[in-house]
Amino acid sequence: MFETLSSGLLSLIAFVAVISFVVVIHELGHFWVGRRFGVHAEVFSIGFGPTLVSWTDKKGTDWRIAALPLGGYVRFLGDENAASASDAETLDRLRSDHECADQVFHFKPVWQRALIVAAGPIANFLLAILVFAALGMMRGEVRMEPLVGTVLDESPAAEAGFEPGDLIVSIEGRRVEGFFDVTQAVFMRAGEPLEIVIERDGERRTLIATPERRVLDDPLGGQRARGVLGVSLSPEAQVTTQRYSVLEAPIYGVRQTAETVGQILDYMGRLITGRASTEYLNGPIGIATTAGQIANMAVDANGTAQVEGAGPSGADRLVRLAGGLLGLSALLSVALGLMNLLPIPVLDGGHLLYYAYEAVAKRPPSQAIQMTGFRLGLALLLGMMLVATWNDISYLRDLFS
Repeated sequence: MFETLSSGLLSLIAFVAVISFVVVIHELGHFWVGRRFGVHAEVFSIGFGPTLVSWTDKKGTDWRIAALPLGGYVRFLGDENAASASDAETLDRLRSDHECADQVFHFKPVWQRALIVAAGPIANFLLAILVFAALGMMRGEVRMEPLVGTVLDESPAAEAGFEPGDLIVSIEGRRVEGFFDVTQAVFMRAGEPLEIVIERDGERRTLIATPERRVLDDPLGGQRARGVLGVSLSPEAQVTTQRYSVLEAPIYGVRQTAETVGQILDYMGRLITGRASTEYLNGPIGIATTAGQIANMAVDANGTAQVEGAGPSGADRLVRLAGGLLGLSALLSVALGLMNLLPIPVLDGGHLLYYAYEAVAKRPPSQAIQMTGFRLGLALLLGMMLVATWNDISYLRDLFS
């Protein structure tokens, strides 16, 4: 009973830490650029709900720590609420006050408003780069040579003509650096023919393989559907670990962030065109589950970090916990940045779409158009959230069944 409660508490703390970290950095991006342009931020809240602690800085911003630490928000002068919806009544009053009007977000030139809005997602990408760079220095990058060991009978790989000893060079035109790249490339492509270049006996050949969908155990103790080829890593494959220097780490961080962006955009594109399943969409419950699994695995006395049969030390567990949650934070930060850039009116990308129209037409879209867009965007987001929540609940059901 005590272990269950401890595990649940650790999962909750891990989820709150990860989601708050990523969202607060996003809001700090808006805040920092807004302040550079002279926009007055009335409130910057870490969390939602009743205020626990607050203080006011020298520029008049009320900084708060709230009771529900799930993210946060910045509210600029003239905003109606935490969602930065304009308060028409307040704006009318402020419009005649030239000193205050210059501090209102909604009265700023369109290019400044666009930069303030874009700063949130940009902050998320910068965070991901920094985190990946730090991980590149802390634990490095492990690469396993993509050398095929066994080929399962009657598997997609067997049907495509794979043989033990084949070196996988590229998949769909993308160079394969390690065996993990192979797993990642086919994970969400069940039923989709893939062009795979292999090297055999010094010669390169092109094979066409169609991964099949299987439900398999995942590294976090649950089960997920994935595309599989039916090949395993050869024991003769070379395994290398590269730690990056202070100068090399930023380049690694940019590369990892760019690869993550590419993977997400690829999935979104195939989802829109009907070539990918919605079963890989996850929401807050899925994030909480993953954060909890990572945290509990990191502090598990039966974890992998053992010396002469002893369990990992407290320092080992702390390092594993920090590394795991930082890695998850980087991935979520990229996802949050991209999500917010979607041209959906409720999101930052929707605001940027309206600003682009305003820049061309020399006037903002009508209130009727903006409200219609808001309703449609909200309906789309709610639909996506319902699908993601269903996926999260299904995963939990299988995890505890």
